[in-house]
Amino acid sequence: MSALLNAPGWGVALVDGDSRLVWMNDLLASLGGRPAQLCVGRFLSEVWPGLAPPLSPLLARAQSGERVAEEMVSGRFGEVGTLRHLTVSAMPAAPGAPASGVLLLLRDSSARLREEAALRASEEHMRSIVEISCDGYFFHDRGQFLEISPGLGRLLGYYETAELIGRNILECVAPEFRAPARDVMDRGVEAPYELAVLHRDGRRIPVEVMGRPATFQGRSVRMGAVWDVSIRKAAEERLMRMEHFRDQFLDAAGDGFKAPLQSLQCDVLALQHAPSMPEGLTDQVGRVGAGVRRVERLIRQLLDFTRARLSNGLPVHTSSVDLGQLAERVLADRQRAHPGRDLRLVASGDLKGTWDGERLSQLMDSLVGNALHHGPASSSVVLQLTGRFDGVTVQVHDPDCRVPPEYQGTLFEPFKHRALCSADDGLGLSLFIVRQIALAHGGRISVESGAADGTRFIVWLPREDGPSSGV
Repeated sequence: MSALLNAPGWGVALVDGDSRLVWMNDLLASLGGRPAQLCVGRFLSEVWPGLAPPLSPLLARAQSGERVAEEMVSGRFGEVGTLRHLTVSAMPAAPGAPASGVLLLLRDSSARLREEAALRASEEHMRSIVEISCDGYFFHDRGQFLEISPGLGRLLGYYETAELIGRNILECVAPEFRAPARDVMDRGVEAPYELAVLHRDGRRIPVEVMGRPATFQGRSVRMGAVWDVSIRKAAEERLMRMEHFRDQFLDAAGDGFKAPLQSLQCDVLALQHAPSMPEGLTDQVGRVGAGVRRVERLIRQLLDFTRARLSNGLPVHTSSVDLGQLAERVLADRQRAHPGRDLRLVASGDLKGTWDGERLSQLMDSLVGNALHHGPASSSVVLQLTGRFDGVTVQVHDPDCRVPPEYQGTLFEPFKHRALCSADDGLGLSLFIVRQIALAHGGRISVESGAADGTRFIVWLPREDGPSSGV
């Protein structure tokens, strides 16, 4: 009895059979806001008018011999009538106590209840935020479901989420993802990760999950937010199929055009070298050969343009290349087609590196062909190569050609300025493709044009094993 009368945190009182207060400890007097001597001998309804009604049934039960253990009672208590929430225990007074009746123990639980209410409100607020920001969430303790949002329940095919409470999370994960999911939970990973969950009907649904530490009903657990990424995955799969189809189409189109054109070129060469070719047909056969070569270039430009637009750039296949040798071949081919023009090659420094030789031959040939077309027949076209430790500069200079300032900003855009195009580039794509070739090698291209020095196209090509150049 002595231990009960002095239990820490408990207000203790003795109440007789008529509900008069016989004795109370200092803590209870402090809770009530009145000195004990003003309360002893008075009815509870007088001392605590706001608390007496809910206390009376508990006192009656204790007076009948029942031990009432820690029941919650709320009422106005104290001098100012503050609403308090009290945990109450009551029991018959033991034999030999100072007075017969009921031993009453009261503990103020108001602060604890306020904290619990605030915690519940915080948890509900967090749930509402998470519910809006994702497709569903769940709380778990060591892999066991504690709570599941309705959204996640619907995603898994369970409209009564109580069916999942207490089950292991991994039961809802596709078998091939269970081992990595278990590892993620064991390590407490907080970064988003992807896996497939199992719908109730057996379907696999791709989701993204992100876990965080959380508080659930006052204890530390883990919370997972879930996003359904099936639409994104389907879009990625469609894109992959489209890219595969595109590559197949471009390869088939390139091969399909190449074979007949090569056959035509062989036939034209055979006719041109035939010993019995009538003189009147020589020019016609030459025009046919030029037309075939032009069609080949146009088809190649269209295919390159399509690849560049659909793939965000041209593919390159690199190998060891000597740009000086490539440039010599390009100028030799152009010289044969333009025997009266002055074509010059100026090369210096290390011109060897790892590039796509076929593409760079195409780049130099297009720039030289463009200069030959736009410059007067008396002008010289200079192809200059300068090798440095980090890359090579390729310049094509025509001192007698001018590009109007208003055209320079859009010179490398497709289908622009077709009136300025060379005979080999009726589509207005050659400079666009030249720029794409430079970009595919990590390089860049620019144009300088003025009255004093003519027009100069400048291409910078970094070495594959050297410092990277900005685009």
